[in-house]
Amino acid sequence: MRGAWFADRMSRKVGDGLHTFFWYDRWVGDVPLRKRFPRLFDLSSNKSSMIEEMFTLGWEEGGEAWRWRRRLWAWEEDMIVECRHSLDGFVLQSDISYM
Repeated sequence: MRGAWFADRMSRKVGDGLHTFFWYDRWVGDVPLRKRFPRLFDLSSNKSSMIEEMFTLGWEEGGEAWRWRRRLWAWEEDMIVECRHSLDGFVLQSDISYM
């Protein structure tokens, strides 16, 4: 797509992750995670968490960041795998703060 050259080259610097919402802000990919994974967002018990909190709780498999209002079905578990995959390689820079 020719018109998306700017958005394709944009990135969001989150630094220490204290000022960027995990679900609401566009920080990984081209849309917020709440729009990319609406079912997970709806079921999430931590909708207002910042990236730093989710990272600290652990967003790897079995991590404490994944808190749900109810037990997930198998196809919802597959969505978590996809979401976690999109976070692979993400590292917070604890010495840098962006607002």
